[in-house]
Amino acid sequence: MDYSLSIGFAQSGDDLTSIAKLRYRVFHEQFGANGKSFDHFKKSEWESYDENCEHIVCKAIFPNRSEEIIGTFRCKISTIRDEKFRVQKEFNIDELLKQNQRICELGRICVDARFRNGIIIFKIWQFLFNFLKENDVEILIGVASFEGSNIKLHEESLHILFKNHVSFLTSKIKTKQENKLKFFQDIRYDKIVGIKNIPDLLKAYLRFGSYVSPCYFIDFDFNTVDICCVLILKDIPEQQKLLFSRSLVS
Repeated sequence: MDYSLSIGFAQSGDDLTSIAKLRYRVFHEQFGANGKSFDHFKKSEWESYDENCEHIVCKAIFPNRSEEIIGTFRCKISTIRDEKFRVQKEFNIDELLKQNQRICELGRICVDARFRNGIIIFKIWQFLFNFLKENDVEILIGVASFEGSNIKLHEESLHILFKNHVSFLTSKIKTKQENKLKFFQDIRYDKIVGIKNIPDLLKAYLRFGSYVSPCYFIDFDFNTVDICCVLILKDIPEQQKLLFSRSLVS
């Protein structure tokens, strides 16, 4: 398939409609997610929170000059402590908000299945990183999701994350569910399996220097187990900063 890439923010109602339809295809048709944000008649996934966000879009431009949105990432910047983030539906991040730093929340990243070669995600992150620098963002927050709401499927991975990737700041994040963590104690875990089963997106966050909450939230609508991720921008390794600071080339 011959195409070039264009990346930027959604600029029109048509762009937003295409984003909603892409999210429906990826989250519902491919991964089985459901819930109030899904409109099965229009085949779209959208929630009221989206109206207050910026939406990064990656478009494929074909030789006949037709365009198609093939990747998207939602982001929201806020410096107002009482303004709600989407993650607050699942986690209590009050202690994080007390830092009084410029925060950007990320979410709903997805790429059309035909274009999942790693390039689209890289381009989106490259664009995002430059946007964050221009807007003096200090902290990134969001959730990383394990596919499947059966917690037993993810025990090894969660054990590794909670043991090795919780910081003093993220240790104060609390889940809004009555989840029991006692099954993590006194159980032998397969470290290799645990690392292997960490989602690729979360592995990328960890390479950037992200830390995670010491707790999880089961999203039954999306059929996922979520953990809260926090990245302090100044703590990103220099090698990663250089990689994403390069000029954007389609």
